[in-house]
Amino acid sequence: MLTETLIRSRTTKTTHEDNELMRRISRGDDQAFRVLYNRYKKQLFLYCFRMLNDREAAKDALQEVFVRLHENAGRYKPESNFAGWIHTIARNLCINIQRNSKDYVDFDEQELLSVDAKAEHSDILLREKLADEVALLPDIYREAVILREYEGYSYNQIAEITGQTLATVKFRIFKGREMLRERLGHWLDELHRER
Repeated sequence: MLTETLIRSRTTKTTHEDNELMRRISRGDDQAFRVLYNRYKKQLFLYCFRMLNDREAAKDALQEVFVRLHENAGRYKPESNFAGWIHTIARNLCINIQRNSKDYVDFDEQELLSVDAKAEHSDILLREKLADEVALLPDIYREAVILREYEGYSYNQIAEITGQTLATVKFRIFKGREMLRERLGHWLDELHRER
């Protein structure tokens, strides 16, 4: 209960700060833009990378997200959820890139994971396999799982970002998790049989 209150308080403070930064950006404040960029660049890059399975495409998408943020700063509504708003921009860009792309690059999340040097070999294999399986999920399930499991958004926030109903979001996360459990279960069984 105390943890929830602290998280809610921190989120409210960040949202207020983000709204103020957007007001400053709309008035041409480049320093405010840099603050928002530094606050969200890593999170948005990881999101774009997981959605696109391509490091260069994710870098391009990230750059375009912030170009659009800058261009639309005057239209931003302070009562909005800034994190949801900027993720919606990133989401729409990723969807457009996927539609326009004919080639998909293999997903390699291992570069993004900082694995403890003492981690067990099987733990590393499991993480790699999980990243591979997340990348292979159908787009609608992959997006929902990434937003929930990697980005930490609530079901309501995901519904807001994706423009889907709460029931649809819950189903997509459930179905994505179920597919991952099934695929990883078979893989783990095979791994243990090989030993």
